[in-house]
Amino acid sequence: MAGISKKKYKTKKGIINKYVITYRDIFGKQHTSGLYDTIKEAKKDLWKYDKVETDKQKITYGEIFSIFLKKAENEYAESTFNTYKSIYERFFENIKDVKYDKISSIQWQEYFYDIETKSGPYIQQTCLKFAKAAINYAIHHNLVEYNVFNKIEKTKLPKADIHHLTVEELKFVLDECKRSYPQYYALLYTFIGTGAREGEIFALTKEDFDSENLTIRINKQYTNNKLYPHPKTASSNRHINIFADLAEVLKEHIKRLDKDNPLLFPNRVGNYHNDSNFRIRFWYKLLELCGIEKRVRIHDLRGSYIDLGLANGLSVKFVQNQVGHSKAETTLNIYAKNNNDMIIKARDKINNIFSEKCENNVRIKENPPNKKIIRLPKRLTDINF
Repeated sequence: MAGISKKKYKTKKGIINKYVITYRDIFGKQHTSGLYDTIKEAKKDLWKYDKVETDKQKITYGEIFSIFLKKAENEYAESTFNTYKSIYERFFENIKDVKYDKISSIQWQEYFYDIETKSGPYIQQTCLKFAKAAINYAIHHNLVEYNVFNKIEKTKLPKADIHHLTVEELKFVLDECKRSYPQYYALLYTFIGTGAREGEIFALTKEDFDSENLTIRINKQYTNNKLYPHPKTASSNRHINIFADLAEVLKEHIKRLDKDNPLLFPNRVGNYHNDSNFRIRFWYKLLELCGIEKRVRIHDLRGSYIDLGLANGLSVKFVQNQVGHSKAETTLNIYAKNNNDMIIKARDKINNIFSEKCENNVRIKENPPNKKIIRLPKRLTDINF
């Protein structure tokens, strides 16, 4: 139940009285909301906070989703929160007053089929991901006992149009960049040599590069023309190990930068790169110069790095930590691809296994001419004692 409390505030004109509404959320935690001049004004809003229920039989989808969205706003990247908020407003807000146990899994299945038909499989997938996460959060806090969305069938997504670059293609692109766009060479080399996300690299400062320990610190991102003091996820907060050649390129790059500008990769006017401008003015033109006609995104360089590492025998755990994935499954199932480099190396390794001559192998040789061959009898009964 919500209630109204009187609060006294000291001002230049003396002590004045204000009224606030006190209530408990579904976790039992007490809050205050509003600041009213009169108790009558406070009573008008009292109903908004009286709605909160702690009974599992009475909790509504609106209450569950609103609690989860508060978590998402505080803990997730802004782009993720905005996506979830939009999904809620488009597809779930109309059932916010419905009690959780009033919609069966079969009814939800039909609803998700409808979403897929009208809005496409990717939107349906995002809706299901949001719904599952919200209910799992509610289960974690003992608000409900089961997740009705676990019974919903996953939609089959069309094959993504993703193209990673092979080692030879990566080298060719780097060489062409050095020749035609030398100002972007260190930046592109960092994309290729670290597998970091676009926003993570654009946000780097000179202090993030440790030339002695050969590492780059990732602890922020510049995305959608805004700097965030944290990367995309908690596991993305990391130090990337880099190789010596890339470190030397970065050292020379820093020597040419304005000493008063902290950014490692500033644009022409000393600010952060705009991701859209970067693609249009540099990346797409570079691909065209290289004669690469397939659609390759900047983000595909991240997948190319994963392919490169796995194809050359680096452990999945190492690659996972380098790119900042919380689960190895993400590294393997979403980003890694069986490209030509992997296939050729795999064939060579398997070929070597079967073609190698082992020194300890027993070989059948022709008997020397002067050696007598002793033949054993086939049966013991043939032996004369």
